[in-house]
Amino acid sequence: MSTKFALLGLLNIKKMSAYDLAKFAKESIGYFWNESYSNVHRTLKILSDEKLIRKLPEKGSRNKNIYEITDHGRQVLSEWLSNHEHTTIYRDELLLKLFVSKSNDYPALLIDLKNLLDDLLVQRQVYSELQNFISTKQENLSYDLVLDYGIVENETTIEWLKKTINRIEETL
Repeated sequence: MSTKFALLGLLNIKKMSAYDLAKFAKESIGYFWNESYSNVHRTLKILSDEKLIRKLPEKGSRNKNIYEITDHGRQVLSEWLSNHEHTTIYRDELLLKLFVSKSNDYPALLIDLKNLLDDLLVQRQVYSELQNFISTKQENLSYDLVLDYGIVENETTIEWLKKTINRIEETL
């Protein structure tokens, strides 16, 4: 259900093709909301059938269909934004592995933990670049608030990973 609103929200920002939507989602909300390309296509069909978006008559690059949100779609998006409900589905396979592991599993888990730490250090740099980019945009409060959350979560996880890696290495 929320995929519908994710795509409506992204199309409320700008007109895009399915490919561009999937790419934009990955680059913007992909740090906290993942959408597969096939799910984007499937959901676009549903949104079109419900008259929440429309396919524009002109084609984009490589003859791609371009979609835009309709007035009805904006109304539905607005209702969703003000419904005071939200769900958080959080699944972290690495934490699950750590939880069920025994000491003989630690060497393998250390590799995963160190890889994640490396990834988050790269993500820290991406966040810094995004902060610079967002500061040049008008009406950036929404983006800035979500980015602030990502930065805090990133920094907290980096610190936790450093401590966790040290604690495991001390036991080996």
